[in-house]
Amino acid sequence: MKRIVFTLGLLFAMQAMLFAQLTDQETVIFNAHLLKTFNLNVVNGATQDITFTTAADYNNGVIEGAGINTGTTDITVEATGNWNLQISAPDFTPYAGPNGAGTGTIPIDNLGVWLVATGAHQFGTEISCSYVSLATALGMDNANQLLIGLLTENAGDVSDNAFTMHWQMGQAVACPLMNQLTMFDQLSSGVFGPGDFTTTATLTLTEIP
Repeated sequence: MKRIVFTLGLLFAMQAMLFAQLTDQETVIFNAHLLKTFNLNVVNGATQDITFTTAADYNNGVIEGAGINTGTTDITVEATGNWNLQISAPDFTPYAGPNGAGTGTIPIDNLGVWLVATGAHQFGTEISCSYVSLATALGMDNANQLLIGLLTENAGDVSDNAFTMHWQMGQAVACPLMNQLTMFDQLSSGVFGPGDFTTTATLTLTEIP
């Protein structure tokens, strides 16, 4: 009996040694590199066609859907930090379009823009903009002008930073920040003549440290 008990005890001890396996450990290090990104995207409305056809157009100006096709530009900003947005454009110059090249140059402040924030970041909260209606439209300039500024924090993706730019031209009566001479007044004084003109507006996104 003693031999049987001893044998069983030895067996149990050997099994315990077999199941008491040795272990070892190594480590894997992860270094996450979160680089800055600043993307300005023109979603639609990158080309605008502006047409003056009637005396009312020359006297009162044209807006989206009534002389400007399409009259709006949608933009988004993807930024890992705070930012502001500026805009500039040279004067309109003649080009050989379907109606023939115009004469002279059209001062760029005849072109105006105002904005609507369509994302989570809103004017007066995270961001600032002084041009939020037709009456407060910004007259464009050859030099950079601040379009959207920073109030608190505006880092975010396209759901945070989305905007619609509304364009108008020749709105001397409605927009005090634009050229205060009508297109008719400027045309009759020889500043420019009928025909086709072109310009390119540049939007500049800048990181705020």
